[in-house]
Amino acid sequence: MAELNVSPAVPEIKKGKPEKLGMLEKVSYGFGDLASNFVWGMTTSYLLFFYTDVFGISAAVVGTLFLITRIWDAVNDPIMGIIVDKTNSKHGKARPYILYLAVPFAILSVLTFITPDFSNTGKIIYAYVTYFLLGMIYTGINLPYGALLPLMTRDSIEKSKLGSFRMMGLAAGSIAVSALTLPLVDLLGNGNQQLGFPITMALYSVVGVVLFMFTFKFCKERFTEPVDKNNPIVFRKAAVNMFKNQPWLMVAVNSLIYFLRIGLFFGVLIYYVTYVLEQPQMVPLYLTLANVANFVGGAIAPFILKRLGNRNGSIILLTLCVPLFIAMLLLENGSFTVFTTVFFIAFTFIGVNGAANFALLADSIDYQEWKYGQRTDGLLYSAYSFATKFGIAIGSAAVAYALAWAGYNPDAITASAQDMIRVIMYAGLIVLTIAQIIALFFYKLDKFHASIVADLRNRD
Repeated sequence: MAELNVSPAVPEIKKGKPEKLGMLEKVSYGFGDLASNFVWGMTTSYLLFFYTDVFGISAAVVGTLFLITRIWDAVNDPIMGIIVDKTNSKHGKARPYILYLAVPFAILSVLTFITPDFSNTGKIIYAYVTYFLLGMIYTGINLPYGALLPLMTRDSIEKSKLGSFRMMGLAAGSIAVSALTLPLVDLLGNGNQQLGFPITMALYSVVGVVLFMFTFKFCKERFTEPVDKNNPIVFRKAAVNMFKNQPWLMVAVNSLIYFLRIGLFFGVLIYYVTYVLEQPQMVPLYLTLANVANFVGGAIAPFILKRLGNRNGSIILLTLCVPLFIAMLLLENGSFTVFTTVFFIAFTFIGVNGAANFALLADSIDYQEWKYGQRTDGLLYSAYSFATKFGIAIGSAAVAYALAWAGYNPDAITASAQDMIRVIMYAGLIVLTIAQIIALFFYKLDKFHASIVADLRNRD
């Protein structure tokens, strides 16, 4: 693994006017993740349940579906990243994809939640095709959206603020999905979930398209370099340099673990509340509570991260999460108020870390430009896009396989199935959080980033 070498010749930071972004631009940037999570929040929180309990596909088949369709992302995401880096349009590098792919993304999201009257084999084929295409179109719009952040500013504090608004947008979309989906499915489907799910998804999709248009209109690309025909971006060279970028590698590993935990947690939460806590009516509450906590974490992140830094702040708060998760296990059969309070605090800390992760990634892109002389925002951001889908898919698949191994049957829940659900819930949260802390210990860019930005400004 390459070491982080910062030249002693880098000039000292010069005092100057900081890069400040307006509130409308920051809010509009957050709208992009709000729009995405009307769809991806549905995928994270409900697609496993939808496939097993509404569409009628076995848990083992769904686990394989999640794994196979996401393997393609290892190829698809870097390709999309290079396409963004080579884009040279009147709208910039990233923004045109937000404009032109918002409607196709909405259409695919609805088709994914339709339950055609096919044979079991036909249902599986339909699920593979729609989920595969949804993942591709998600890459096509969400990867450029993420690559937009470092194109808007080089200022680390402003990046943290944009990451905060993005985290709040992500959480707000997930809150809406968690709180409203099952009631809307029941209301709009008149008790028929096969009808209610696609109608609800259609409603979310319309709102999502409108929000994406705000992101396109009000977010500006300030550090977009025209494609240099004399120094073109060569995929192989750019990819080699990317893997020499030690800060980026640590952010990529951290992101993968982060989303693996999300996929596992939201995949198992419905089963945990329904069959372990035996409170099926409380599923929307717990889903909403987790996402409200993430929203609060995103909102307070700029104040915490400004003082502690993105890397150190994340390590401290994630370390505090571990005893909180253990406390949840011990409080499981105790006071509802105490249990939910500990639950809320833990996921607030997770929300702060989510906001920090966006800024860490953007800083590693600045390092790539400083070290190798080319901005490859799209390619480097492809790691985050890949981690989003692959981590969630692996987490959801792990839940599906574990349930199948324990003999899960929604019509006859056994003690072994309940025990497996509990193990997935707590062992998964604790082990993955510790793994994330370890990854962040190897990220060293925070202390050098300001000097790197000063040098980049001198080059402009």
